[in-house]
Amino acid sequence: MLKLTGLLALAVAITACGGSGGAGSSPTQTSSAATTTTSAIPSLEERAKLLAYDESAPLGLVEKKAKSRRGAEVVDVVYTAGDRRVSAFLVRPHGKPRAAVLWAHWYGEEANTNRTEFLPDALGLAKNGVVSLLPQGYFPWQADVSESATEDRQLAIEQIVQLRRGLDLLQQEVGKAPLGFVGHDYGAMYGAALVADKRPQAYVLMAPDATFSNWFLKYFVPGASKPALDEAFAPLDPVNNLGDAAPAKVLFQFAKSDRYVPYYVADKLTEAGGEAAEAKDYPSGHELNDDARKDRLAWLLQQFGLD
Repeated sequence: MLKLTGLLALAVAITACGGSGGAGSSPTQTSSAATTTTSAIPSLEERAKLLAYDESAPLGLVEKKAKSRRGAEVVDVVYTAGDRRVSAFLVRPHGKPRAAVLWAHWYGEEANTNRTEFLPDALGLAKNGVVSLLPQGYFPWQADVSESATEDRQLAIEQIVQLRRGLDLLQQEVGKAPLGFVGHDYGAMYGAALVADKRPQAYVLMAPDATFSNWFLKYFVPGASKPALDEAFAPLDPVNNLGDAAPAKVLFQFAKSDRYVPYYVADKLTEAGGEAAEAKDYPSGHELNDDARKDRLAWLLQQFGLD
């Protein structure tokens, strides 16, 4: 999943991120730091204000080129979010749209850790009348994590606003049809913050971590201040947002051999989701497998009433 270089890569090779208790540690010893923050959690209303943006600003949608694939139209588009232009794929089914899904990809060095990751999923749903938007992630894909918690939080907020603008675009495509969200890894973590938006009615969150500080400190800025990161990211951390997901439904997908998301983190996130959440795990690594893909597509269609 993660891009590791120099001494940081060596450190991770020695001490794995995930698994059921790495060398020299146990789930009991590590679970508190990995799944909780020490800062007060702002109210849902305060979190919504933090993620506010100019909803009246034009999206500036530009459709650059389109291809017909498997009975759907895949359009290469660009839209505006704040002062940034976001590249995305827009997958339109033939016929009247019946639902829409916003997809947020994972982070890493694999060939599909970009907006192409969910194209097979989007094409699979298109035959059921589902429109999909697959934007390219910006932070930390294109912008580096720093040791400034304040600067990194602002970049994370801008990333979430890019997703909210994606929901705006989808609403223009489908009107009042139901909206869903699917995210993997960092994409899932950002998606959890969308509960303050309240538009998606169904979330599939694939292998997220509970807090941003956990991965930032392990893989990007080991010298940064954990208390400062926890305080800055408390309004954005998945474990602090998922309790407000209802009435939306949440499907967690976890891997049984995930080196990045150990089982106690998965349990804590599922617990945080409460009655709105259910979880499935799969005999795979962090990338998950084809059974997970089939399950999330079927689950989404069920949530949309299209099964």
